[in-house]
Amino acid sequence: MNYLAHFHLSNNNTNLIIGNYIADDVKGKAYLDFPLEIQQGILLHRKIDDFTDSHPIVADSKNRVRHHQLKYTPVVMDVFYDYFLANNWNVYADLDLLKFTNNIYQILFKNINKLPLKSKARLPFMAKRNWLYNYRKIEGIQRSLTGLSKRSNYSNNMHQAHIILKEKEHELQNDFNTFYPELECFVKNEIKKTV
Repeated sequence: MNYLAHFHLSNNNTNLIIGNYIADDVKGKAYLDFPLEIQQGILLHRKIDDFTDSHPIVADSKNRVRHHQLKYTPVVMDVFYDYFLANNWNVYADLDLLKFTNNIYQILFKNINKLPLKSKARLPFMAKRNWLYNYRKIEGIQRSLTGLSKRSNYSNNMHQAHIILKEKEHELQNDFNTFYPELECFVKNEIKKTV
């Protein structure tokens, strides 16, 4: 799952939103340096990733594109699943996608002093180009994966992943539609335990 899904699964809770946003920039036990409420968001992010990475439906999705993306398949699949979430947004959320994304940026900017440096630096670019809202378009996915491709230290073809998305869209959409409600149910139970 990429940014959009993590924010959607944060249950409109500011601290979970912050924790979900910064989680990839907070390694190991460094999460303990944050307030308890934000720690819960970081740990929730990790649980979402673990659930997703070990799910057989997600494995099927990855197998559909692995020949094209090789070791970057998990990264590409996270972005693809945000594309499917954005394109089926009104199935999973009541608030309009554009309003939702603008609310997320407002929350993060309001709490920018709580963010680690890397997360702070990313936020203005994310908001200016409205990454979250633009996940609904193939062009937005292409732009996102091209950026990831350029930042990678290793040779890859993530900048061409949108081609395989177009080819496999129907099958991947079916995978997502089956998987995401299971993930939502898992996250609701996790939130009940901790928040």
